[in-house]
Amino acid sequence: MLLALLTAGSAAFKMFQEEMMVLLKELKDRGAVDPDDQDIATQLCRVLQEHPDIPESRVLSEIGILFVEGFETTGHTTSWTLFNIATVPGVQDKIAEELDSLGLLAKPGCPPPRELEWEDLKRLPYLIAATKEAMRMLPVVSVMGRVAGKDMCVGPYKVPAGTVVGTPLFAIQNTVHNWERPDEFMPERWLDVPVEMYVYDSTTNTSGGKRGITFMPFSEGPRNCVGQSLAKMEVLTLLAKLLSSFRLELAAEMGGRSGVASRESTHLTLQTAGTKGIRCHLYPRSEHAAVEKFAA
Repeated sequence: MLLALLTAGSAAFKMFQEEMMVLLKELKDRGAVDPDDQDIATQLCRVLQEHPDIPESRVLSEIGILFVEGFETTGHTTSWTLFNIATVPGVQDKIAEELDSLGLLAKPGCPPPRELEWEDLKRLPYLIAATKEAMRMLPVVSVMGRVAGKDMCVGPYKVPAGTVVGTPLFAIQNTVHNWERPDEFMPERWLDVPVEMYVYDSTTNTSGGKRGITFMPFSEGPRNCVGQSLAKMEVLTLLAKLLSSFRLELAAEMGGRSGVASRESTHLTLQTAGTKGIRCHLYPRSEHAAVEKFAA
């Protein structure tokens, strides 16, 4: 069984590497880049042209990181947030009220709501609170790895230089030592925290500090998540668009919250075991939204 898993994993990794090589070739074939173009692919092209000594392996790793970090963590964060919104009573209604207050909610017999705009993402504090709470309870990256650059002490423990140190985010964000009723999904605990803050100390109710951090889904420090701004925008945009047009309900076949929780499985990210994922039904809020089943 183990051999079969290793063989399948090696084949998948080889296929992934081949796809990254295709993308690298496309980058090289682009030729001169537009100086006003600042997208990610163009930035990589610019680096390749200005620094021909950089090995292909380094660029390939960067392309791979962009792909994995660009959809794996964001997709699972969205799924776990939708799961909590769909299964905790009252949360979905409060989000609908918030969307309605901005003219973004589809309603029966009414014209279609206006389009979501960039500035709206800052004006949805309850949706942001629900997203942060999902990130707290179910961080898709549950352990942050770092290497100690020098000898240091952490409490009573001596950590030699070169030691790989794992920071257990799931434990930090779900212990009763740091959080009141940590096993309950409570977006309200975030309403007094500035919407832009994703580094927080719940024990002192302070944001953005360097010590005593009890919430940091994107890590913290100079090696924090390079794509967190894009990830926040993607997750909030997708949630706002879905919840403005549809009412969400967890499919009965999932077995409720306990059924999904029993299938939690951590690989590179927090997922669900098996092939069912987290299946939900979407019910249109008005005649302008199509009826469909959505598999988160």
